[in-house]
Amino acid sequence: MAETKCEIRLGDCAEVLREYPDTFFDLIVTSPPYADSRARIYGGIKSSQYVDSFWHDQRNFSVLSHRAALSFRTSTSNPSAQRMADISYEKRMLQQLAMPTRIEVGRALLRTLLKNGGVVKEFGAGQDMVDQLADEFHLNKAQRSAALETVYRKENRLKKALLWHRLLFRAADSLANEGFVSRPTQTVQLTNKREWMLTEKGFDEALRISNIRSSQKDSLPIKSYEVQKVVKKLVETQRPTNYQPFNRNQKTVRTVRETALRVRGFRQAVIEVYDFRCAVCGLKINSPDSLCWEVEAAHIVPHGSFGRDDLFNGVALCRFHHWAFDVGWFALLDNYRICVSSKLSDLPLDFGRVGENELIRVLAKSSTGIRLPSRRELYPHINSLRWHRQFIFHA
Repeated sequence: MAETKCEIRLGDCAEVLREYPDTFFDLIVTSPPYADSRARIYGGIKSSQYVDSFWHDQRNFSVLSHRAALSFRTSTSNPSAQRMADISYEKRMLQQLAMPTRIEVGRALLRTLLKNGGVVKEFGAGQDMVDQLADEFHLNKAQRSAALETVYRKENRLKKALLWHRLLFRAADSLANEGFVSRPTQTVQLTNKREWMLTEKGFDEALRISNIRSSQKDSLPIKSYEVQKVVKKLVETQRPTNYQPFNRNQKTVRTVRETALRVRGFRQAVIEVYDFRCAVCGLKINSPDSLCWEVEAAHIVPHGSFGRDDLFNGVALCRFHHWAFDVGWFALLDNYRICVSSKLSDLPLDFGRVGENELIRVLAKSSTGIRLPSRRELYPHINSLRWHRQFIFHA
């Protein structure tokens, strides 16, 4: 059994600590010398300055081991001193382990949010995104596994948190303070998921640092906090009985920002409720960089005919079937089955084909309906379908 040795040293800690090798101690407990109460007697340091004073000598930190804990017993006259100590302890660990800066991690988070459709989950162990970001910064094992330890004396417990996860949180929190992302506590009110989400301001910044032209913004189905507000409103709109799919009284004057948010909100809501699949053929695929989906949100009553931007006037279609629907090659019946134009018989045999595969004629053989949202109240309204059959479809 290992011998337990107790040694008491008398002297100035600034001098005594210099006698010990690096990373010798696992725990240091320190207390401001009577804080402010006996400053005249001891020439004491004010409690608000004690943490910075302790760290002023680099030696006080170098003697701590990598798994060390540091406890400051602070005066009740300054309840923020413990928090200051924790931050200083964390800052020193970041410096000692040569971790990336908060700004660098913040920029990497914005790029990651862009690649992940505008959202990432709260940071936790085992998440692919957390590990991918660590790989991006080439973090070694020590940097990934270093843990911060906080002693809760009243509860008599020790809390550990991975330094890398804490750094991710600090970076995300800084982005939230700058208005680039929404916090999980805000996002959950929109999506029922605790996630960090880009704002419109953050979306713009993510595009800039990713060297993507701002002109592409409206074509990318990236979630933003403002767009999700539009999506939430569309999804929660009560299904009307006597629905009018067009709005001839809609405002002709809107700000560019209002229009962009409305269009992107409509597109996002439609492709989400159809699970990013074409309602006709079921195609589901995104780009290699995960920035966009192939499927599109199609207006049943076209926007040019004052068609509404809501789920009752929308359906998710791949690019080919979107075009075929818009020009009237097929329509949808009230039971959501496909009907094909009679002009199909006039189509030359080598039209509407890719190799041996029929793209248009195969629709005439379909005996099933289109793929629909999981909630019936989000189905396209029959008034929209009837308008399309009357004014667009070539029966």
